[in-house]
Amino acid sequence: MSLISNFPRAASAWRLCLAIATLAVLQACSMLPPHVERASTAAIPASTDNLLGRIAEQSVPKGKGSGFRPLPMSPWSMDARLTIVANAQKSLDVQYYLLQNDVTGHKLARAIRDAAVRGVRVRLLVDDMYTADSDDMLLALAAYPNVDIRLFNPFPSGRASVMTRWIFALGDFSRVNHRMHNKLLIADGAFAVAGGRNIADEYFFMSKEGNFVDFDLFVAGEAVPRLANIFDTYWNSPRVYPLHIVLPSRKEPQALRDAFEQLTADSLPAFPTPAPDKPDFMGYLPLSADFQHPPLKLLYGHIEPFSDDPEKVSGRAELGDDKTTVTARVRAAIREARTDIVIDSPYLIPGKLGMDGMRTAAAHGVRMQVVTNSLGSNDEPFASAAYGRYRVDMLKMGVNLYEIDSSQLHQDSLIGGALHSSIGRSHSKLVVLDRKTTFVGSMNMDLRSSQLNTELGMLVDSPELAEHVRGLIERLRAGGSYKLRLRQPGDHIEWVGIEDGAEKVYDTDPGVDFGTKLQLWLLFPFVSESLL
Repeated sequence: MSLISNFPRAASAWRLCLAIATLAVLQACSMLPPHVERASTAAIPASTDNLLGRIAEQSVPKGKGSGFRPLPMSPWSMDARLTIVANAQKSLDVQYYLLQNDVTGHKLARAIRDAAVRGVRVRLLVDDMYTADSDDMLLALAAYPNVDIRLFNPFPSGRASVMTRWIFALGDFSRVNHRMHNKLLIADGAFAVAGGRNIADEYFFMSKEGNFVDFDLFVAGEAVPRLANIFDTYWNSPRVYPLHIVLPSRKEPQALRDAFEQLTADSLPAFPTPAPDKPDFMGYLPLSADFQHPPLKLLYGHIEPFSDDPEKVSGRAELGDDKTTVTARVRAAIREARTDIVIDSPYLIPGKLGMDGMRTAAAHGVRMQVVTNSLGSNDEPFASAAYGRYRVDMLKMGVNLYEIDSSQLHQDSLIGGALHSSIGRSHSKLVVLDRKTTFVGSMNMDLRSSQLNTELGMLVDSPELAEHVRGLIERLRAGGSYKLRLRQPGDHIEWVGIEDGAEKVYDTDPGVDFGTKLQLWLLFPFVSESLL
């Protein structure tokens, strides 16, 4: 007999009514306002009246299409952002999945503040997934003139913590489970930085626990207005809410500005300007140094930018058959490959459609190489476990499969030295097709990117960039990964790595701690692949 049945009938009825009433109140409190005034604004186009416009015109000759350079190393990538923000005179359009309340977030937020104080119009769009830790920073930044901040698909209640946000939004899970995963920064309509990096310590080798090897592209020329149009589509979307509507503040603007100054002061010594004569391993000097002597050193070619519609959050892509998504566009490009495909994706869950595409490529004799994180190095072990279901089939169809190993990555003289004692992982989202076309963007090769989150991507037609990216992936593969193979006869996977200069073979996922194994054993059977 249950304990509940021992209570008097009236008391049980009263408690049931109270629970229903409480749930109803929570649901009512968790609703976004149905009608919100949003000023519709548009990107300010590049102009040679401004410094950035002049440098862009000098650096991308007519007929060249777009100019671009890879940003594989985090100091050079942050330097590029800080350089164009510091030199902006008219506008900054900034869109990120994550703008963290840490030293890296403070550094960029402070640079944006400085631009706003100079009179630059700032439009900052942030997904609301991780703002529980950064609400105060965003409120303080919004207190400056010329700064307009909006949140994508926000949680309306319980904003004190991630847990309370989800509790208050349980009845609205189908909406809040869709997030904006885009990463984009545009300065004066002249230059842009887009790719895989969020704005947080771990994406710029500033974390003591774990850091990501990642990749961005610096862009000028014809692609920038198209990226600006994408930003405008999001900025003016009904899925976006002004910060003050979701998070009103009773503090005076000056008090908020004082708080911002104090909060972000820890970033003042962070990210010193790289030495002007020190190139990255692809041969590019820091952008701050190149800016002193334009034209900039760039590659040239055609860039096709594209993104998901913000209305993807309505659930229209959840069946995986929406042909307008970024994932669908990348799959179409992969189907057009004729010789070889190289993929670097941190979270790899191909699903039925992805596996069908690989089988088609294999049937046409296309060589395939895939690099992803190992279970031992992945910050998302459920995603690794889901990917594990596909490994044997990929190996059987001839895919060359590699998994990043943090311990081997530490031995790389360039990447490993910057990792210090932290865990090293890949976060790059890259695809190289036939040595001439490169996908760069925010999209992972998983079901969440395909069906739930919005993404931004670019297909770049440039053999030179393709070789740069293949070289980066090869460096990760050769110096910091396990090669997977099937033990013959049978379907048992072996991991082949290098330890102390000698080959070492593992029979199970190497480097996995007991806590991760226990977590997977207890919880993974109940997690749907579509959520990963």
